[in-house]
Amino acid sequence: MIDVRSITISEDGLSLISAGMSGSEPNDQGSYDGEVRVWDLQSGELTSTIPGLFDEMSVVTIGDDRQTLVVSDRHHNIQLWNLETEEPLQALPDIGYFTELLILSQDGQTLITANPDDQTVQVWTVESQQVVQSFNAGHEAIVIEGSDRPVEVPGRRSRIALSNDGKTLATTGLDKIIKLWNLETAELILTFPTDHEYPIHSLTFSPDGETLASGSSDNTVKLWNREGELLHTLTGHESTVFSLQYSPNGKILATSDLDSTVNVWNPTTGELIQTLAEEPVREGETAASLSFSPNGEILAGVNYDGTIKVWQVTR
Repeated sequence: MIDVRSITISEDGLSLISAGMSGSEPNDQGSYDGEVRVWDLQSGELTSTIPGLFDEMSVVTIGDDRQTLVVSDRHHNIQLWNLETEEPLQALPDIGYFTELLILSQDGQTLITANPDDQTVQVWTVESQQVVQSFNAGHEAIVIEGSDRPVEVPGRRSRIALSNDGKTLATTGLDKIIKLWNLETAELILTFPTDHEYPIHSLTFSPDGETLASGSSDNTVKLWNREGELLHTLTGHESTVFSLQYSPNGKILATSDLDSTVNVWNPTTGELIQTLAEEPVREGETAASLSFSPNGEILAGVNYDGTIKVWQVTR
């Protein structure tokens, strides 16, 4: 089983990039090395491999710019890599904690990290490797995916969401409360309780930043405006909603759950447009990550068993 942790479709729409474990023998330290793989999106053939950028204990995510890999390792270091040149970019050495909560801004200039132990959010300028804002999010323990009901352990990056303009951060925790923050001033803009029955496992802004989507272990997705008003409740999943992804133009929202069901919605009307996957190969084969092509016509999803699936999306 190959552990694929993050995927993206290239800017030209021709390739799919995945970051995960190599599946080879352990290294000299007894851990497994990670690698980045590049696939031809049409044929599904592997075209290139970039080894040695991280190991199995690292958290990796591909930035929204579709070309930067962010690696958080167990020694509290964060390293950025350019996937086109395979060259290291800036590094943040020993930030003081290991984090799975990472967001790189769309322009690649700002990195958001969160300390799972004390809920401190830090805003870094990538070029200078300096903290420019720091504040406590003040939630109960942030939840982690892995079961259909939450447990109080450190969470992953899906519990924080950054608007595309890089100015607003949304945070949530076991308290089922969403907070919106001004990242330029570290000011709390808005706090609003949700009526999710269970904690929120996924969070994302629409491309225009005007709508926030939250997915929960109550099997629903809720859409909110910037005033914290509920716009729609999307029902159609039968297990925890773990992944949310808007198309680049914001006209489509894709959601996936613990049972590997992937639904495609019209976020304006709340209408279910299409169900792409309903039958997992085996129990627990969750669709862990979703990525749209730049034109919004192709959606890729990866299961926790390493299987990558690609669909044509009805528009």
